[in-house]
Amino acid sequence: MSNICLLVQDSPAIEDGNYLRIGKTLIARGHSVTCCFVDNLRLAAGRVVTSGFTLRPDSRSGGEFPEIFSLTLETQDLIWVLSLGERKSFLDKMQMLYTLHRRVRIINSLDAIIYIKSKYYLSNHESHFRYPETWASPDPDELFAVIKAQGGEWIIKPPAGSHGRDVFLVHSDDSNARAILQHLCGKDRNNYTLLQRYVSEVTQGEKRILFAAGNIIGQYRRRPGIDHRTNISQGALIETCSLTDEERIYCLQLAAQLENMGAHFAAIDLVFPWLIDVNVINPGGLITLDELTGQDHSAAIGQHLVTKLLQD
Repeated sequence: MSNICLLVQDSPAIEDGNYLRIGKTLIARGHSVTCCFVDNLRLAAGRVVTSGFTLRPDSRSGGEFPEIFSLTLETQDLIWVLSLGERKSFLDKMQMLYTLHRRVRIINSLDAIIYIKSKYYLSNHESHFRYPETWASPDPDELFAVIKAQGGEWIIKPPAGSHGRDVFLVHSDDSNARAILQHLCGKDRNNYTLLQRYVSEVTQGEKRILFAAGNIIGQYRRRPGIDHRTNISQGALIETCSLTDEERIYCLQLAAQLENMGAHFAAIDLVFPWLIDVNVINPGGLITLDELTGQDHSAAIGQHLVTKLLQD
């Protein structure tokens, strides 16, 4: 039996998410699982500690937390980071976890969390990822000049956004493009904003694909619904799908690359041959995949990851 700590976002009650589903699967395999709050990480006499609760086989969504207690993280065999928590304390939390990474296995690796999650990294490694042309700057005038000079359609968005918030589709003659860039860069021009060439193939749908330990767990398609965005929270339509032979070969290659870089549990958004995004923090899609297929994929994720990482 192994001691496994899941670092999660604090909430008023237990939530139906990856940590509950994967955690209960790990318990069924004989492991001890503690859910701890990532924003409660702190240093106590040189030891990294946090607070959390023991996950039980009968834990359910909406249920109250069991007794909360403090936990010293170096006593764990595996730490699974499923939330980054508050952005303003990100660096402090990563630095505290870094003190542990040579003594305790961490999913995903801190390098993967910091770099692979970054859209900057994806755009700068063309030999690994085919990524749409991307620009980044806190200067709205600089980004607007790119749009005017190159023409065509562009996506404007924050570099670390989620759920499709503040994602805009503009074209070179769009009268709102400058105002959108000014809004996202901020009045003090201190917010980095991404400008990314629009991939028109996305109108046919974007595939969300889940990986665990270099294996493809499953996939589904998201089609734009209300507007150009393929986020479920923004009205996208979802459906089951398969991978073409070309897509499967590419995804297996990509899964191996991500695994080699320490991203053991990840989800990608693919508009073949374009890689749109990689999520290495609490990848969304597990619940949607289960609902679409009527199957529980959390067991496969837990088996692939824990078996591999605790035996390596």
